[in-house]
Amino acid sequence: GEFISMPVEDFESLMKLNYLGAVYVTKALVPHLARGSTLVYTSSMAGQLGIFGYTAYSASKFALRGFCEALQMELRRDGIHVVMAFPPDTD
Repeated sequence: GEFISMPVEDFESLMKLNYLGAVYVTKALVPHLARGSTLVYTSSMAGQLGIFGYTAYSASKFALRGFCEALQMELRRDGIHVVMAFPPDTD
């Protein structure tokens, strides 16, 4: 929905799901990964550019993108790869 009509709880919910959900799983998984492993994250085209009516969703996917970009730099030294997919829709 549009920003003006969305309750702040919707923003919190999407950040928990799309961003923090990935952070929690990654935090638990990374210590057990072997060199040469690849982490794959699913984002959205809305994570590359803002889309009208997707204010909260786009923000949560942008957060995921920033997380993955930084994580990739940190894990590179351990030989762990980070990949993001940006599908145009998920129907």
